[in-house]
Amino acid sequence: MIKQNKKVLVIRCGLLGDTVDATSVIEPLLEMYGANVEIHWVSKPGISDLFKYDKRITKVFKLRHTKLPFLLNLEKFKIILESIREPYDLILNLEIGSKFNDIVKYSRSIKKIGMPFSYIPDDIFKEHRVDHQLRILNSLNSTYKKEKAIPSIIGIDIDPIKKKYPIHEPYIVLCPTNSHVGNINHRGYRSWPEKNWRDLIQRIIDDTSLNILLVGSKDEKEYFNVFYPLHQRVYDISGMTNVPELITIMQESKCVVATDSGSAHIAGAVAKNIISIHGPTNSYQSAPYKTINNSVKIASLNLECSPCYDTDVIKNCKKNICMQTLGADTIYGMIEDFNL
Repeated sequence: MIKQNKKVLVIRCGLLGDTVDATSVIEPLLEMYGANVEIHWVSKPGISDLFKYDKRITKVFKLRHTKLPFLLNLEKFKIILESIREPYDLILNLEIGSKFNDIVKYSRSIKKIGMPFSYIPDDIFKEHRVDHQLRILNSLNSTYKKEKAIPSIIGIDIDPIKKKYPIHEPYIVLCPTNSHVGNINHRGYRSWPEKNWRDLIQRIIDDTSLNILLVGSKDEKEYFNVFYPLHQRVYDISGMTNVPELITIMQESKCVVATDSGSAHIAGAVAKNIISIHGPTNSYQSAPYKTINNSVKIASLNLECSPCYDTDVIKNCKKNICMQTLGADTIYGMIEDFNL
């Protein structure tokens, strides 16, 4: 049988924010291989919902155990078998670690880009993660339309969202959590203090007519008790939304405020106005990606010791003043600047 359409495998099996940023390669791949190209994606199981309504992605391989070699890993073996049944035109490995080298090495493809054949480190201090992913793609082809090489994700239709969630009045989305919220060690230092979130909520209630939607995952639901009792214009929908719903809710919002998290990157891809709160993490690399479609403001004290994440500085930090002393007034001033 003659294969009619081109076929591409993208390997980016990271957390939510990593995967959102990696979607910046989708439009360039469509430009290179045609609108009918079959794009397969290797993803973590929980992150795969990001592609539930994205017709550009034909198949998602859900990989639970990334470190196991393919001979002991049925999920990896299925990917390799897929390539034997019908070889890929391109395997694009956006991972820079070695965990997926066996997939790339033993799968059949006309072209293979990235590890283990070429290592392109993400060691440029002021290079965004999106631009690093595109540098890997550029080793294949760099003539695509750069304005389309941006994170792009697709949510659920707005009608069921309107029936399920309180979005009929103008609203702002607050994302008080991240993957390390509640950690008492340095890993929790990228969280903004509960008191600061409460102060910001009060300013929005007192000085605007906007409703507030609090969002977070099911695993983080208990954290939101600190915001109770809720004002009548504050809605806690943490633990209720799936990824496609969250995409649409953010897309319809007036503004999203978040710390360095997967939610911030979803907002960067679909929301109009985003405030990303940074202390120990490098905003050049990990803030929402700025495009012609959004307005991103970075909230940071820009201390001399920042950023310090994954360094000895943060391990020896007794109190993360970069987040503790970044007050709600600063964030609210940025909200005002959007002229909502």
